[in-house]
Amino acid sequence: MANHKPRILLYSHDTYGLGHLRRSLAIARQCAADIKDVYQLLLTGSMLAGAFSLPPHLDMIKLPALSKSSNGAYKPRVLPLSINHLITWRQQIILQAAINFKPDIFLVDKSPAGVQGELLPVLRYLKVWSPETILVLGLRDIEDSPEKTLNEWTCNGVHQLLDEVYDLILHYGQREFFDPITAYHFSPTAASKVVETGYLGHVRVTCGAKRVRRELGVGKSPLVVVTVGGGGDGYPIIKTYLDGLSATSQASPFHSLVVTGPLMAQRQRELLHQANHHSHLTLMDFTPDLVNYMAAADLVVSMAGYNSVCEILSLGKRAVLIPRQSMRAEQRMRAERLAARGLARLLRPEELAPARLLDEIRAGLEAGPLPDIGLDLNGLSRISATVANLLGPSQLSDSHRFLQPAAMAAKGMGAP
Repeated sequence: MANHKPRILLYSHDTYGLGHLRRSLAIARQCAADIKDVYQLLLTGSMLAGAFSLPPHLDMIKLPALSKSSNGAYKPRVLPLSINHLITWRQQIILQAAINFKPDIFLVDKSPAGVQGELLPVLRYLKVWSPETILVLGLRDIEDSPEKTLNEWTCNGVHQLLDEVYDLILHYGQREFFDPITAYHFSPTAASKVVETGYLGHVRVTCGAKRVRRELGVGKSPLVVVTVGGGGDGYPIIKTYLDGLSATSQASPFHSLVVTGPLMAQRQRELLHQANHHSHLTLMDFTPDLVNYMAAADLVVSMAGYNSVCEILSLGKRAVLIPRQSMRAEQRMRAERLAARGLARLLRPEELAPARLLDEIRAGLEAGPLPDIGLDLNGLSRISATVANLLGPSQLSDSHRFLQPAAMAAKGMGAP
């Protein structure tokens, strides 16, 4: 149809933290900027779905929320329903969204089958009744250890989905940093569908560093930003940091901005606020503009989640990374690789102690400039260009044209 407006349906795997939602919104924002007249619909279970600004022509459907326990089991976050009941309900919402929205592209974040297979009905429907819809899977640089990932994928039939259902697989990383094709035993068929996009960097800084530092009353002191993502398991890090400041006999040589995260338990947040007796510290629960504060920082203390690392690298900031140790190994694996390249200081969770944390921060502040990161941070532009080529090359604005990925050419998708 000559007047057809392209439509993208996005699925954000959200059960813990904010990473998947933020990544999906970043991709949607880039597509909105680069692709003519695109309309997008985002499916998410995040409780913070309304806290972020949205790009034009994007709407959201909020799925009933799930949470994930320390043993990896899913459960309803707030509703008094069984997990089976809630998954069935979410399946129905997702399927009806696809039937009514009629997407040209369905972009799935991270989880090929969805939480507990909740995407299987919609994938089956689109494959059979809407074969013109292009099914795209986006995978972050590292999913988990090869052993755990292969076990999960075998149990959930993921390799079959990669071979027979998905048309394209976007790898939000670089194989020389971590190679999922080898580590996760992609078949030749699945490997031929992979487009290596690079990392999702180049964050949007909307407020100058001088203004941010003036707002915080930093003066000429170094600024250290401490962030634990959504905050669901970030209490030990922030408590250790505050304990370290309290144990220092002299006034802190730097100003601290500590963000607890909106998903930290209320009682834990209250305890941290009660313990805040430091004149050179600003403590806040949440800000959608965290990037502006990170851009003004001299050093960032953070977990090693995908989005946080991309932001730190894009901003060229020195960092102390404390990877999450529960549930998945991906943060530890990512942090170790970055530390080996000299791009961050690594503090393992079992080494976390007040004095050790402050020592790492001081060493980071005294270190020289970061080496050349050697990583491609143009992932967002490559994703929007790839999506535009799938929709038809005329959809991409002239200023954002991009060479057609080899995997797409091999499949006959689009033309340069």
